[in-house]
Amino acid sequence: MEVFHEINENKNLAIALGYFDGVHLGHKKIITQLVHQAKSKGIKSAIITFDNNPTNYFTDKQIPNIQSYKDRQIILSSLGVDYLYELDFETYKDIEALDYLNDILIKNFEPEIIMVGYNHTFGKNKNGTPALLKEFSSKHNYECIVVPEQKYKNKEEISSTHIRKRIKHGHLNAIKALLGRYFSVRNSVIKGNKIARTLGYPTANLVWPNSMAKLPYGVYFGYVQTGAKMKPALISWGTKPTLTNGKEEILEAHLYNFDENIYGKIIKVIFAKKIRDEENFGNINALKAQLQKDYSAFEKWAKRII
Repeated sequence: MEVFHEINENKNLAIALGYFDGVHLGHKKIITQLVHQAKSKGIKSAIITFDNNPTNYFTDKQIPNIQSYKDRQIILSSLGVDYLYELDFETYKDIEALDYLNDILIKNFEPEIIMVGYNHTFGKNKNGTPALLKEFSSKHNYECIVVPEQKYKNKEEISSTHIRKRIKHGHLNAIKALLGRYFSVRNSVIKGNKIARTLGYPTANLVWPNSMAKLPYGVYFGYVQTGAKMKPALISWGTKPTLTNGKEEILEAHLYNFDENIYGKIIKVIFAKKIRDEENFGNINALKAQLQKDYSAFEKWAKRII
């Protein structure tokens, strides 16, 4: 998949419009249909999206992302998309919907297909709608395909907004069902205070990106992906109230049977199961006793899955 950060001339494409935060099951419905339609016509497929969330320009409260942009690229590529356009929304936010359609989409891409979700909007003040795309499809000789709302097992809403609520409340099973994969966080490993190492459980430490939706504090079972390697991990997320002033957040992952130097490397921490909430144990001995219990349960879990 080729990635572009500016518009270029790339004619006769099948294109899909949307932010695709999380690339959840609803998004995958759009994208797999786009790729299928493109292949059936012998043309290339493209996603036209942004490198910042358009919603943040219409609300005072910043909307966190469900995944990193890198993970969005990886998933879109795995679904067979040929081109990804990640544009700066600041450049396009004041363009009227019809001007965006005519001067950006039609002029540069001459698309044979434009595909959107049922609730997609575009252009200044969100005046562009699926209905508008359908209205001008004959004039510009493209097929407009609007994918209807998707629901999990015909019941639960599949949307980025709903998934963020699930993340906030730590509903890992529901998150996995709606995303089609485990929730994860990607960042570079930083040097910590090495207290966990003195307790017998060395960890890879990460800062949880401010741009990412956050799970509740607690201890989790999961995985860490380092390059091509995937290792079971005992994960702690919170402020370490027993050991610190409880003000600085840190994400720590103890990798099972792993003893490599990964400082500075970008890793992905994957959350599979929550074990307990974060607690203040009052003293280091009580904390160590709890960590031994956590690790014992984790070791049994890890041995079952490897």
